[in-house]
Amino acid sequence: MLRMFAVFMMVLVLAASGFAAELVSMKLCPAKDYDSATKDCAAGKGFEGSGIVVDLSKVASLQFLTSVKTAEDVEIYHVWIAPGKASTKVLVYDSTKKSLQEANAADLEWLKERKIEGARVIIKMTASASERFRLRSSKKVTPGMAGLWKVQVYDSMQPTCLGEMEFTLALSDKGITM
Repeated sequence: MLRMFAVFMMVLVLAASGFAAELVSMKLCPAKDYDSATKDCAAGKGFEGSGIVVDLSKVASLQFLTSVKTAEDVEIYHVWIAPGKASTKVLVYDSTKKSLQEANAADLEWLKERKIEGARVIIKMTASASERFRLRSSKKVTPGMAGLWKVQVYDSMQPTCLGEMEFTLALSDKGITM
Protein backbone atom coordinates (compact mmCIF):
# COMPACT_ATOMS: atom_id res chain seq x y z
CA MET A 1 0.00 0.00 0.00
CA LEU A 2 2.83 2.37 0.89
CA ARG A 3 4.50 1.66 -2.47
CA MET A 4 1.30 2.48 -4.37
CA PHE A 5 1.00 5.74 -2.46
CA ALA A 6 4.65 6.61 -3.23
CA VAL A 7 4.15 5.86 -6.94
CA PHE A 8 0.95 7.93 -6.98
CA MET A 9 2.75 10.87 -5.35
CA MET A 10 5.62 10.63 -7.85
CA VAL A 11 3.17 10.67 -10.77
CA LEU A 12 1.39 13.64 -9.22
CA VAL A 13 4.66 15.56 -8.79
CA LEU A 14 5.76 14.81 -12.35
CA ALA A 15 2.38 15.83 -13.73
CA ALA A 16 2.42 19.09 -11.79
CA SER A 17 5.96 19.91 -12.91
CA GLY A 18 4.90 19.38 -16.52
CA PHE A 19 2.77 22.49 -16.21
CA ALA A 20 5.53 24.62 -14.69
CA ALA A 21 6.66 27.65 -16.60
CA GLU A 22 10.11 27.72 -18.17
CA LEU A 23 12.10 30.95 -18.37
CA VAL A 24 13.14 31.62 -21.98
CA SER A 25 14.81 35.03 -21.62
CA MET A 26 15.22 38.05 -19.36
CA LYS A 27 16.70 41.50 -19.82
CA LEU A 28 16.86 44.92 -18.21
CA CYS A 29 16.66 48.35 -19.80
CA PRO A 30 15.95 51.96 -18.80
CA ALA A 31 12.27 52.85 -19.22
CA LYS A 32 13.23 55.54 -21.74
CA ASP A 33 14.69 52.77 -23.95
CA TYR A 34 11.61 50.53 -23.85
CA ASP A 35 9.86 50.31 -27.23
CA SER A 36 6.13 49.77 -26.61
CA ALA A 37 5.53 48.92 -30.29
CA THR A 38 7.82 45.89 -30.20
CA LYS A 39 7.31 45.28 -26.45
CA ASP A 40 11.07 45.03 -26.08
CA CYS A 41 14.10 47.14 -25.29
CA ALA A 42 15.16 49.37 -28.18
CA ALA A 43 17.88 47.81 -30.34
CA GLY A 44 21.16 47.69 -28.45
CA LYS A 45 19.66 49.09 -25.24
CA GLY A 46 18.76 45.89 -23.38
CA PHE A 47 21.18 44.21 -21.01
CA GLU A 48 21.45 40.55 -20.13
CA GLY A 49 23.90 38.62 -18.00
CA SER A 50 25.95 40.00 -15.14
CA GLY A 51 28.04 43.03 -14.31
CA ILE A 52 25.30 45.54 -15.12
CA VAL A 53 25.74 48.94 -13.46
CA VAL A 54 22.92 51.47 -13.66
CA ASP A 55 23.80 55.16 -13.22
CA LEU A 56 21.10 56.58 -10.96
CA SER A 57 21.80 60.13 -12.14
CA LYS A 58 20.76 59.17 -15.68
CA VAL A 59 17.95 56.66 -15.18
CA ALA A 60 14.61 57.31 -13.48
CA SER A 61 12.97 53.93 -14.03
CA LEU A 62 13.95 50.41 -15.10
CA GLN A 63 12.07 47.82 -17.14
CA PHE A 64 12.58 44.11 -16.48
CA LEU A 65 11.45 41.95 -19.39
CA THR A 66 11.00 38.20 -19.39
CA SER A 67 9.69 35.59 -21.78
CA VAL A 68 8.30 32.32 -20.47
CA LYS A 69 7.20 29.08 -22.06
CA THR A 70 4.16 27.44 -20.50
CA ALA A 71 1.60 24.82 -21.48
CA GLU A 72 -1.22 26.54 -19.57
CA ASP A 73 -2.03 29.94 -18.09
CA VAL A 74 0.16 30.47 -15.02
CA GLU A 75 0.83 33.28 -12.57
CA ILE A 76 4.39 34.61 -12.84
CA TYR A 77 6.01 36.83 -10.23
CA HIS A 78 8.83 39.33 -10.68
CA VAL A 79 10.30 39.92 -7.21
CA TRP A 80 12.47 43.07 -6.93
CA ILE A 81 15.00 42.52 -4.13
CA ALA A 82 17.61 44.69 -2.40
CA PRO A 83 19.79 42.00 -0.76
CA GLY A 84 21.33 42.83 2.59
CA LYS A 85 18.95 45.71 3.29
CA ALA A 86 16.33 45.31 5.98
CA SER A 87 12.88 45.53 4.43
CA THR A 88 10.39 47.65 6.32
CA LYS A 89 7.54 46.75 4.00
CA VAL A 90 6.89 44.81 0.85
CA LEU A 91 4.51 46.06 -1.83
CA VAL A 92 2.51 43.78 -4.12
CA TYR A 93 1.24 44.86 -7.53
CA ASP A 94 -1.42 42.61 -9.03
CA SER A 95 -1.59 43.28 -12.79
CA THR A 96 -4.98 41.55 -13.10
CA LYS A 97 -6.61 43.82 -10.51
CA LYS A 98 -4.31 46.75 -11.33
CA SER A 99 -3.80 47.32 -7.61
CA LEU A 100 -0.80 48.13 -5.45
CA GLN A 101 -0.95 47.31 -1.75
CA GLU A 102 1.19 46.20 1.16
CA ALA A 103 1.90 42.49 1.29
CA ASN A 104 -0.61 40.49 3.31
CA ALA A 105 0.13 37.47 5.52
CA ALA A 106 -0.15 35.04 2.58
CA ASP A 107 2.32 37.07 0.49
CA LEU A 108 4.79 37.25 3.39
CA GLU A 109 4.45 33.49 3.94
CA TRP A 110 5.09 32.91 0.20
CA LEU A 111 8.34 34.91 0.52
CA LYS A 112 9.32 33.05 3.69
CA GLU A 113 8.74 29.62 2.10
CA ARG A 114 11.16 30.58 -0.68
CA LYS A 115 13.67 32.15 1.73
CA ILE A 116 13.48 35.49 -0.07
CA GLU A 117 14.97 38.28 2.04
CA GLY A 118 15.08 41.96 1.12
CA ALA A 119 12.05 41.85 -1.18
CA ARG A 120 10.73 45.33 -1.99
CA VAL A 121 8.05 44.64 -4.60
CA ILE A 122 6.28 41.57 -5.92
CA ILE A 123 4.72 42.00 -9.36
CA LYS A 124 2.04 39.37 -10.06
CA MET A 125 1.25 38.75 -13.75
CA THR A 126 -0.52 36.06 -15.74
CA ALA A 127 1.28 34.33 -18.61
CA SER A 128 -0.95 32.67 -21.18
CA ALA A 129 -0.07 29.30 -22.66
CA SER A 130 2.63 30.06 -25.21
CA GLU A 131 6.10 29.13 -26.44
CA ARG A 132 7.28 32.68 -25.60
CA PHE A 133 4.89 34.81 -23.55
CA ARG A 134 6.35 38.24 -22.74
CA LEU A 135 6.04 39.84 -19.31
CA ARG A 136 7.26 43.23 -18.09
CA SER A 137 7.62 44.96 -14.77
CA SER A 138 9.13 48.31 -13.90
CA LYS A 139 10.65 50.03 -10.91
CA LYS A 140 11.25 53.72 -10.31
CA VAL A 141 14.75 54.28 -8.96
CA THR A 142 16.21 57.07 -6.83
CA PRO A 143 19.74 57.88 -5.59
CA GLY A 144 18.76 56.52 -2.15
CA MET A 145 18.39 53.05 -3.70
CA ALA A 146 22.10 52.69 -4.54
CA GLY A 147 23.54 49.23 -4.06
CA LEU A 148 23.18 45.67 -5.27
CA TRP A 149 19.71 44.66 -6.54
CA LYS A 150 18.23 41.63 -8.20
CA VAL A 151 14.98 40.57 -9.77
CA GLN A 152 13.91 36.96 -9.38
CA VAL A 153 11.30 35.26 -11.56
CA TYR A 154 8.91 32.69 -10.10
CA ASP A 155 6.08 30.50 -11.26
CA SER A 156 3.75 31.18 -8.32
CA MET A 157 3.21 27.46 -7.65
CA GLN A 158 6.86 26.35 -7.75
CA PRO A 159 9.19 26.74 -4.76
CA THR A 160 12.30 27.42 -6.82
CA CYS A 161 13.32 30.50 -8.76
CA LEU A 162 13.07 30.23 -12.56
CA GLY A 163 15.90 32.75 -12.94
CA GLU A 164 17.37 35.96 -11.58
CA MET A 165 19.26 39.01 -12.76
CA GLU A 166 21.60 40.99 -10.52
CA PHE A 167 22.59 44.58 -11.15
CA THR A 168 24.07 47.50 -9.26
CA LEU A 169 22.41 50.89 -8.86
CA ALA A 170 25.19 53.46 -8.51
CA LEU A 171 26.01 57.10 -9.00
CA SER A 172 28.66 57.37 -11.70
CA ASP A 173 29.31 59.17 -14.94
CA LYS A 174 29.19 56.05 -17.10
CA GLY A 175 25.45 55.34 -17.42
CA ILE A 176 24.46 51.75 -17.95
CA THR A 177 27.46 49.56 -18.53
CA MET A 178 28.31 45.90 -18.72
